[in-house]
Amino acid sequence: MREIYICELSFLKEKRSVGWENHADKARTNYFFIYQSGHVFSYLNHCPHTGVNLDWTEHQFLDSSGNYIQCATHGALFEIENGLCIRGPCQRQSLIAVENRIVNDSIYLIL
Repeated sequence: MREIYICELSFLKEKRSVGWENHADKARTNYFFIYQSGHVFSYLNHCPHTGVNLDWTEHQFLDSSGNYIQCATHGALFEIENGLCIRGPCQRQSLIAVENRIVNDSIYLIL
């Protein structure tokens, strides 16, 4: 297992969602992190319906209410806490969660 530094927790709290691309990975895998209710949730940035990235613009993964993850391509909505699609063409499918860890107010991706 490797721990990869992503950002400071304060930055994520301010933005509420942050995208990150693993440049060390030949596939350049994309991930995203969301801060909600004192927790950091992290997922592969990959729609289960089409495989596209979910973000609207840089670091924007949430719908206008800030209560759901929203796919920019077809508007599917996913629950933040578990990645489950509740509306859209991939309903009842889920995003792929990835492990993260917070150490001294810094967020790390666990691979």
